[in-house]
Amino acid sequence: RPAIAELYGEETAQAIRVLYGGSVTSSNAAEFFSQPDIDGALVGGASLKLDEFTAITKAAVK
Repeated sequence: RPAIAELYGEETAQAIRVLYGGSVTSSNAAEFFSQPDIDGALVGGASLKLDEFTAITKAAVK
């Protein structure tokens, strides 16, 4: 977000949603979602496993 703010201004930087695009699992989702500049994640293969996906969505809600 700081790089976006430098290029386009703070208002734009705060309006943009930053999504983590790496490997997200139920084991690491809460850690990613607790980061101040990560607004969400792109869930890949874990979305095909109901228990895994459910755990990730619960971590996102907290």
